[in-house]
Amino acid sequence: MADDPHTRKSDEHSSEGVAGAVLGYLLAGIVAWGFLGWLAERFFDLRTGIGVAVGMMLGAAGAIYLIMKRLSA
Repeated sequence: MADDPHTRKSDEHSSEGVAGAVLGYLLAGIVAWGFLGWLAERFFDLRTGIGVAVGMMLGAAGAIYLIMKRLSA
């Protein structure tokens, strides 16, 4: 059965695996860096919410960078 259309090379990504990785990177980056921003707000005694917002944006940007680097986009 050399002509089986369901066989895949080992280096090909499944669409479910890629989607899960993308979602995981985005959520983890946003949550982790948002939490670090919240900690920075508490440490510097700021009450504006800017630390969380900046942390979440940095997390999203870092996650997008990692996604593009991993998927060679």
